Amino acid sequence: MKGEMNQFMETQGNQPQTWKKPENEKTYRIVIAVLGILVVFMAIMWFTSRQTLREVTIEREIAAEISRELQHELDSVLEDYYMVRLEYDSILADKDSIIQANADEIQRLITRQADYYRIRRQLNLLQEVTQNYVREIDSLYTENRVLKAENIQMREEIQIVQRRTTELAQDKQVLESKVEEAATLRAYQIEATPFRLRGRGREDHTDRAGRVEQIRVCFLIGENPITPPGTYNVYMRIAGPDGNILRLSEDDAHAFTHQNDTLQFSVRGRFDYQNMEMTQCLNWERIEEFEAGIYSISLFTDEFRLGETSLHLR
Repeated sequence: MKGEMNQFMETQGNQPQTWKKPENEKTYRIVIAVLGILVVFMAIMWFTSRQTLREVTIEREIAAEISRELQHELDSVLEDYYMVRLEYDSILADKDSIIQANADEIQRLITRQADYYRIRRQLNLLQEVTQNYVREIDSLYTENRVLKAENIQMREEIQIVQRRTTELAQDKQVLESKVEEAATLRAYQIEATPFRLRGRGREDHTDRAGRVEQIRVCFLIGENPITPPGTYNVYMRIAGPDGNILRLSEDDAHAFTHQNDTLQFSVRGRFDYQNMEMTQCLNWERIEEFEAGIYSISLFTDEFRLGETSLHLR
């Protein structure tokens, strides 16, 4: 009996432990299930985050590539414009500020990675403006090239005309010189004869300076159909051995002008020239005794130098 009671008591004492074990296993299973769910959730979150990060990275790379393309296109447009502006800076000076402002605005939008279509619209507008300017410049360049060609041709024609004019002027000058030379009066066969005067108008030729009382100079004026006919003054200048001109006085009444020079004369005469050959003579009467030596004699009109001769007195 006692043994049965002990067995019963042991049975009763061990009974709570038998029921507790299933409850712990359930808890463990719940925790494991929750942890599993958390692991799965974390894995999903990690995978999703990684995928999102990859997509963001790709989008950034695409945006950067688009920005680079837009930047390259902007740089290309500006480069073309600057090249044209360097050659025609004065023409584009008033329009440069508009293009530069648009370029700066596009550069700011690219830097901020603004809306692509907005940048594209601005860039297209800038391209259109610059292309219009380039076309205008090309047109001006073409016109300028044509004008330069015409200018060169005109200069060549002007040079030809100038050369021809110079040649004609030279020919005219030569011709006028020849005509002037041809129309010049000349005296030929100029002879100077010293005389000693005797009674009854007799004249004795002598070359002794102390006896000479008169010097007569005769000359022949040749025929010249080109020389204008008319009355001419003729002047004779006799220069003594000392070089002084023999003359009655030193006042203007015994002077004449020849080729802008004022010259003293010894004797003045006049002759009527009608383009025919004629002989003229002029006499110088002694004022004081002649000196021995060589006397130079020159003949002039107001326009021409007729000729020269000399006389030697002993």
